[in-house]
Amino acid sequence: MKRKILVTILSMLLLVLILPCCARVSAKGKNKDNSEKVNDTEEEEAVTESEAAEESVPEEKIELNHTVKVMYIDKTFRLKLMGTDKEVIWSSSDENIAVVERGKVTGVGEGFAYIYALCDGETYSCHVKVKKPELSETKKKIRVNNSFNLTVKGTKVISYKSSSKKIASVSADGVVTAKRKGNAVISCECENGITYTCEVEVYENILDIENPKFEDLAPTTKMSFEELVGDNGIYDELVAMPEPGTYKLVVDLYHKVVMAYTKDENGKYVRPVRYMLCGVGASATPTPTGTFKMENYRLRYERFNGTNCYGQYWSILTGRIYFHSILYNSFDAKDYTVTSYDNLGKAVSHGCIRLTVPDARWIYYNVAPGTEVVVRKGSADDKETAAIRKQLNLVKRPSNRPNLVKGKIPDTDNWTIEEVAHEVEFIQGSQNGGEAAG
Repeated sequence: MKRKILVTILSMLLLVLILPCCARVSAKGKNKDNSEKVNDTEEEEAVTESEAAEESVPEEKIELNHTVKVMYIDKTFRLKLMGTDKEVIWSSSDENIAVVERGKVTGVGEGFAYIYALCDGETYSCHVKVKKPELSETKKKIRVNNSFNLTVKGTKVISYKSSSKKIASVSADGVVTAKRKGNAVISCECENGITYTCEVEVYENILDIENPKFEDLAPTTKMSFEELVGDNGIYDELVAMPEPGTYKLVVDLYHKVVMAYTKDENGKYVRPVRYMLCGVGASATPTPTGTFKMENYRLRYERFNGTNCYGQYWSILTGRIYFHSILYNSFDAKDYTVTSYDNLGKAVSHGCIRLTVPDARWIYYNVAPGTEVVVRKGSADDKETAAIRKQLNLVKRPSNRPNLVKGKIPDTDNWTIEEVAHEVEFIQGSQNGGEAAG
């Protein structure tokens, strides 16, 4: 009997100990929404993995705060070797270019150098390019009454000075203002002891010149070959243009000349604005004659359909006939075709009117859709046009092909895109499914 009582007491004690544990297990086995939860074993494993991950966090990477740096002479910057507190030994590959002391790098001369950081047997490097201080502009062509900002990078300007305030003035903060036609030099005295200069050429808009010279009306006659065939790299879409009645174009097929006129005080188109040498249609593919209105289709730099031939500044006249530049073998001005330049002033095209790049650009931006264009046969008896043609001489093509880099072509024309009047919105049309004649 005593043995039975003892077994009963032990069983009750075991129940008292086990039931709370079961309750806890049951509570952990369910969420408040009765969904299953991870069991104790899984939780313990997750905790163990998390602790292991914390223990295995990699050490901070040791590296320089700069691996490449561009700086100016006499300027400094700070190099730091991050991720370590150990001693760093600094050195330069060329102390004539850049020196370093405790991580402080100073530009000494123009060129390239490596700054080294030696730490705990490992070497880290920063490639440094040191430049001379430089003017934002060294040559500038600007129209009367316009202005631009002149700054010096890499040093502080102490004072600005103009060689001729009547031609171009300059303010204390470097704003240059064009006063009248001529040339002036703007000097910038700087704290590094050097005076930098910018040559400024001030010109008048052709419409502002009362008695223009021939070179004012035919600026291409004074341009370099690079400017006549190059690409300025600007591909912005046309937004707006001067009103259609601003100009009138006359194309003379006999003399291969395009003449642009604006109205005089009596409203007649007799005041010359621009003279352009052109190539016209061959006898088998002539340029059509008559009076036309410019249409609303323009292409900046495109390929002729079905060919590997390209042209710049396309402005549609009528049908498949365009004003456009000389021809190229690719979408790159350095691939100009020799014959298309040599044939300016000749009748060799498929009907289109070929021009130098600056002349094609002038029409592209200034001659709005709706502008009247007269294409006439012309004759040898027209002494006035013959005199114009005689003076329209372009620079001879160089025997060695120059490397024409987009956006780095000279610009000596007597107008800029920025000053073209935005009087009417340009809306791109189509060429009615045809293709350019070329």
